[in-house]
Amino acid sequence: MKKNILLLFLIVAIGFSFFTCKNDTINHDNDDQGISLVCLGDSLTAGYGASTPGEDDESKSFPAFLQAKVKIPVINAGVSGDTTAQGLSRVDKDVLAKDPGIIIILLGANDVFNLISPSTTKANLQSIIDKVDNGKRKIYLAKFYTEDVARQLFSNYGITNYDFQTTMINRNDEMFSSLASENNVTLIEDIWQGVWGEHMSDEVHPDAAGYKIMADNIFNVLKPYLQANGLLKNYRMLSSLYPGRIGFRFPLVS
Repeated sequence: MKKNILLLFLIVAIGFSFFTCKNDTINHDNDDQGISLVCLGDSLTAGYGASTPGEDDESKSFPAFLQAKVKIPVINAGVSGDTTAQGLSRVDKDVLAKDPGIIIILLGANDVFNLISPSTTKANLQSIIDKVDNGKRKIYLAKFYTEDVARQLFSNYGITNYDFQTTMINRNDEMFSSLASENNVTLIEDIWQGVWGEHMSDEVHPDAAGYKIMADNIFNVLKPYLQANGLLKNYRMLSSLYPGRIGFRFPLVS
């Protein structure tokens, strides 16, 4: 009697498992077609100084290292020296033309170097967000500095007054915080952890190892969203191990 009950249980379990796999497993080969991640930025995105001082190397930029972690195309739309205004002028061609599902915006450093006011920088970043936000895309806004980085940069350029440094840092902090809270964007607070002062090609830019760490810092913020939507490189492996339990969801979930 006990053997019969056990056999019946096994038959039901196997049948349920087959039914679940057959009906709930999604063809992941087609799910991510047409989805891409565009990185709009300046030299920090272009990979300036990664291999040779003074030259871009996209193959060792943070988008290239990010590509190794995700199964969708990662497009490097970084142009060295770009201000937020110049980034804005490229949005149609370099971002919207790619119709990305995910966008990372890393701009603003050259505004500081060109003495552009935070209010102008904010207006340009807001215009970029307005252009790319169609209500479906996931948008990330990355700060180009931390407090320590900003103070060091100010000092490098001869701006040593601590109170003035504090005022400028606070203005930029307010700018990024308000842009994040007022729009459908996620703020990436620190791209420099483990990079600044340790893996640098010059006073401002990382070397190849630094860009790899920068990619890790950015990836750690993106990972929950990428994982929820099945966009990680190891997703196919997990899907094969647990058929019917991991599903790609449309529209992309936050």
